[in-house]
Amino acid sequence: METFAFVCYNFHLLMDFKADDRVSGKVTIKDIAAKAGVGIGTVSRVLNNSPNVKDSTREEVLRIAKELNYVPNGAARMLVRQSHSTATVGLLLPVVENQFFFELIKHIHACLKNHQFNIMIFSTDHGHESVVHHIIEQRLTAVLTLGDPPLTAAEQEILNFHKIPFLYVDYHDADSSYITYDSVKGSVMAADYLISRQCKKIMMIGLTDRSQQQIDRFQGFRRRAEETGGIHVSELCINSEEECYDISLSLLNDQSLDGIFYFSDTLAYGGIQARMECGRDVSIIGYDDIFPSKFMKLSTIRQSAEILGTRAAEMVIEMVRQREDGEEKQLLQTVLQPEIIDRNS
Repeated sequence: METFAFVCYNFHLLMDFKADDRVSGKVTIKDIAAKAGVGIGTVSRVLNNSPNVKDSTREEVLRIAKELNYVPNGAARMLVRQSHSTATVGLLLPVVENQFFFELIKHIHACLKNHQFNIMIFSTDHGHESVVHHIIEQRLTAVLTLGDPPLTAAEQEILNFHKIPFLYVDYHDADSSYITYDSVKGSVMAADYLISRQCKKIMMIGLTDRSQQQIDRFQGFRRRAEETGGIHVSELCINSEEECYDISLSLLNDQSLDGIFYFSDTLAYGGIQARMECGRDVSIIGYDDIFPSKFMKLSTIRQSAEILGTRAAEMVIEMVRQREDGEEKQLLQTVLQPEIIDRNS
């Protein structure tokens, strides 16, 4: 079985680079500091993506650094090393226990490996900032960000300055490159499934963190139900997947409830178990179609991890090629279409 490195970086403090550590020909951070009218320490903090800098100062320092064609010394060394070794793509993973992301990473890794790329996985459950520090220092080839939260404007700016392309996966942002599935369309399919089974009182169950995917799915589902008319839809958000069994068991005491839409398959598994124990005839549909769902006989909306992961890897490889060929940066944006998998649940 193929394996890949899983490296978690949750640094809370990184030392600033010394002034003489950053040299590009005759241009040093002293030159940038002099032209910007700030101290060397301020320039160092900007180039290290420190949050303790005013936005206006950050923008001016990066503008001057770009104008002077400044390249960090460590970055130059890494580019030389990459010419003699396999390049590395960083994967930013917000939630370690997400089963869909694990399936996604498997296919991203397979495609990148075939193109002689390594991957390094970072946990971002404490934020992206310290991870971006490490990516810059190691001069990784590119970055894939899975799900949300997205990179901040400052983090995007510092990656762009260091010419490190980044791609959102399973997340959409009009101003960035991304690949995702159409969650609104998928949720309409889920609504149509329950409507076709004559459901009149439906509960939507999600998580309290309210990710972009969940917001899109719940809005699309509710809109479809309202268009149909005669259907009552409620929403319930819980703290964790572990709570879903108990919550579902409690909800099933309402004899008028005849349909449940779960934000993800892993949430729906608790509902399947609760329904079996209650002996209730309630229609259930999940979302994702992760591997166990076919054995749970769960009707769901499929967003193929294989297609998404492979296409994401191909897109980031194209972004790296554009950079190496000196082409002007272009936004690559792809929306894939989901499909319904009816297992009569």
